[in-house]
Amino acid sequence: MNSSDASNAKPDQGEKGIVTRRVFLKSAGRLGALLAVGSATIALDAAAQSSQAPATSPAASPAPPPPIPGPIVPNAAVIAEKDPVMKVLTERPLTANATAENLNDAVTPANRLFIRNNLLTPDLQAAGHTLTIKGLVDKQMTFTFDDLQKTFPAVTAQGMLECAGSGRTAFSPLPKGTPWNPSGGYGCPKWTGARLRDILKAAGVKPGAVHVAFFGADFGELPTAKPVVRSIPMSKALEPNTLVAWAINGEPLPKVHGFPLRMIVPGWVGSASIKWLVGIEVLDAPFKGTYMDDSYRVPAHPIAPGEKMPKDAVSTEAWPVKSVITQPAPGAKFKIGGKIAIAGKAWAGENSVTRVEVSLDEGVTWKQATLAKPGNKYAWRVFSFSAQPKRQGYVTILARATDSKGNVQPIVAAWNPLGYFWNGIHRVGVTVENA
Repeated sequence: MNSSDASNAKPDQGEKGIVTRRVFLKSAGRLGALLAVGSATIALDAAAQSSQAPATSPAASPAPPPPIPGPIVPNAAVIAEKDPVMKVLTERPLTANATAENLNDAVTPANRLFIRNNLLTPDLQAAGHTLTIKGLVDKQMTFTFDDLQKTFPAVTAQGMLECAGSGRTAFSPLPKGTPWNPSGGYGCPKWTGARLRDILKAAGVKPGAVHVAFFGADFGELPTAKPVVRSIPMSKALEPNTLVAWAINGEPLPKVHGFPLRMIVPGWVGSASIKWLVGIEVLDAPFKGTYMDDSYRVPAHPIAPGEKMPKDAVSTEAWPVKSVITQPAPGAKFKIGGKIAIAGKAWAGENSVTRVEVSLDEGVTWKQATLAKPGNKYAWRVFSFSAQPKRQGYVTILARATDSKGNVQPIVAAWNPLGYFWNGIHRVGVTVENA
């Protein structure tokens, strides 16, 4: 959901959280003063024009937009640095991704990890950056970037990250939102950081703690833009792979991916992994705010395509079982009698992948693919399969995964109004020619 989608939401208690006080206070003060001066000037100008101009004079020019409350990373520069296979979907806020055939690495390179920013990209520095832990804790704590790395053991783990709207364009009818294609919007790098549970242990969690909320330092084009705040259940917060991360694949986080600190909540929708992290708050209930109550929600029960969001909708959490084919690329050509090397990735949120099957006859028959050994709990499983085409023409390769709870990847994902959790069977078409 883009920041513009939230412009009409009602104010919520989250606006009084850490981000507003700690990060935006000075900027907001400057912005308020500028707006006050600007409003007075506009009023005086309007009065002067009213007394001098005839009644038929044209309306005064609209006031200039208020200044952005902080430095941002120029999107043009960010895009220029990206790998050529990265397709930019929107520039403000910045969203971009690579399609499946460009994600064949076992570990996703940082420059090919999808980008999904709900607001503008803040230009932060590690020096002076702090992280505050508050709420239902025995003692409020604030760590500098350096202190955080010195105080807690560093942990490195590979973990899935996927936008909730990944694959949205495969839904019919098409929901509104970022137009992720059916095979983009995810990645599985290696993350390095401190375990959130270690940080919470140091602060001391009080009885009655239910959720943990994360606050980022990003901001919108307008001061009315709601801050991006998400919370997760305490059980997920204490899971050993939930990290406050400062590195990706052994290198500092790129600014578009949350430098200097971000949350990593692996296996869950990417919006839970808040970027540019400045605050953590332990709560006695799920956070109340735009990105919990208005967006990132799905029906609790299946609904008919095209229906409105029901009242019993729930917040998005773990991804359902899913697989994609990363090799061969769509449109590849092969010879009769030759080999088609098929490869891909599969993942299943909080569950594990137990089987991947491949079909070359539109699902009439399925053959089991070979799964690589499992890695970290939330890392995807690499699969491979070798096929030998016996007829010429166009051939569609299908792949479907099964998880440890017996869930099988569906032909088409369950429709929902915001276009989340697309996990339908991935299809790749190739051409077989005479030898």
